[in-house]
Amino acid sequence: MDNPVVGMAAALCAVVAALIAVVAASSARGRRRHRGRMRQWAAGNGWTYTPQPGVDWGRRLPGGNTNGITRAFSTVLQDRRVSVAEYSVTDASDGTSTNTHWYVVTVAVLHRPLPATQVEPRGPASRLRSKLFGPDETTTGNPDFDRAFRIRTVEPTGLRQWFSPPLIMAHLAGRVSPVWNVRGTELLRWQPGRLTPDDIPGHAAAVLLLADLLDK
Repeated sequence: MDNPVVGMAAALCAVVAALIAVVAASSARGRRRHRGRMRQWAAGNGWTYTPQPGVDWGRRLPGGNTNGITRAFSTVLQDRRVSVAEYSVTDASDGTSTNTHWYVVTVAVLHRPLPATQVEPRGPASRLRSKLFGPDETTTGNPDFDRAFRIRTVEPTGLRQWFSPPLIMAHLAGRVSPVWNVRGTELLRWQPGRLTPDDIPGHAAAVLLLADLLDK
């Protein structure tokens, strides 16, 4: 005689397997519909949609995840190549669970190459150290900017030749992204969040403003 417990366990396993298959199929259909909506938006607005683009921007983003760019939209605006993308990086918060952080990345091509440089707001400790002892890193000569922002560049002696007063004033007024970096002619900025098609024009306009200031 068959063991009823074994039979019930087998039936339960079959139900669980069927549920998993249904959920997986539904998730796959949802992803296909989402990609279809992305492609439709791009085609209707003059952008090119690329899932999993082969770019190395992740090396210059939080976490340094080279495979973290999940999708990108690209076009030419104001004679510049512009891309707006979504990036994710996952970390282990306590050794047992993980957290995924999402960012919107915008990239623009400059009209002139610049030294590899990164700009970011100073943290509390850095601001206090700067206030007590003065900036100990690359500076612009504008005390308000140098107290608020940190600059890292491979050519500090040439910084003031291209880091213009209009660029400094735009940072202090909050008109441009406070976090960005540039290598050669590739300008990259990012901010936390998920990417939606309706937000793409705004992200593009923000990186174009910064690119224009860097090209002056």
